[in-house]
Amino acid sequence: MSNNIQEVAGKNIRLFRQTRGLTQEKLAELVNVSSSYIGYLERGLRAPSLDLLARIGTALEVEPTVLLYTASEDSDPTLKKLNALLAGKNSKSINFLYEVAMAYFVSTSESA
Repeated sequence: MSNNIQEVAGKNIRLFRQTRGLTQEKLAELVNVSSSYIGYLERGLRAPSLDLLARIGTALEVEPTVLLYTASEDSDPTLKKLNALLAGKNSKSINFLYEVAMAYFVSTSESA
């Protein structure tokens, strides 16, 4: 894979930030850095320190290690967004959404 760890972290920070409805400015405020630095991170031009990665994870409500995860290049973009949306949610909420999805899929396959 051609992506380096800075690019991977940057793409994930952007994905989770957007999924949480945060601007670069708001995330920067939450983690005590400049918004231009968040921009550098998201473009893969800078590598966050471990401390900053932990603060960003906290602000985005995800484990910092998730920000370093590399999905395959051919992963569905909507699936990536759904994963980002579910990351950090409690298991009760995730199980509820799973049951709703299963009921939906069963109902659509039975009507076909």
